[in-house]
Amino acid sequence: AVAGHLISGRSMRSALQLLDDQEQFLGDAAHELRTPLANLRLVTEAGLRSEAETVPALRSARELADRMGRLVTGLLARTRARSGVVPIERVPLRLDQIVEMVVDENDAAATIVITTTPSIVIGDPELLALAIRNLVDNGVRHGGVGSAAPLEVRVGDGTVTLRDHGPGVHPTIGDPFERGRAGPGGSHGIGLSIVRWVADIHGGSATLEPAIGGGTIARLTLPPAGPR
Repeated sequence: AVAGHLISGRSMRSALQLLDDQEQFLGDAAHELRTPLANLRLVTEAGLRSEAETVPALRSARELADRMGRLVTGLLARTRARSGVVPIERVPLRLDQIVEMVVDENDAAATIVITTTPSIVIGDPELLALAIRNLVDNGVRHGGVGSAAPLEVRVGDGTVTLRDHGPGVHPTIGDPFERGRAGPGGSHGIGLSIVRWVADIHGGSATLEPAIGGGTIARLTLPPAGPR
């Protein structure tokens, strides 16, 4: 009877944790998708009003759809990994190649200048690509589009560094890597919290700091791979 009670208790705790994770996923998804869905409605209405606005509206709609897709992918990846449904891979990776792939995929109207040196780390390729994609998206959204200066991306020694020329992190928002933090310049949202989570599970770190002359420097640092 005692053994059955203990086993039952552990099963209940696992079930409750899974339920909490599902509720958090739904809450995060609802919070994060609300704004891009509203913007999607606005741009489609603009496209319907005028033929001249149709093509720009379609481009904006595509960007918003891509952003929503990345948000859902990130939320699912984090929830599955935390619940143990999908194990986290630990394989040697070329960090510079992952960053180059992510930058090549980015089709935002921003100039991105990338400088890389070969850098090998141990980690999960899907999760690292997700974290880097979120950092690039954040840099483009808050400092890349419409800026005369490019978004600068550097990779080396297990570190990805992004330097944008936007308004910078507002001092009143606290830790921007916390879920749902927002400032006058807009919400950093779940994207940066996923970056912090990915860094933590890989034994690394994620930081944002003001850049000299304005803008923000974001860093994702991972432990380098040891000798094989």
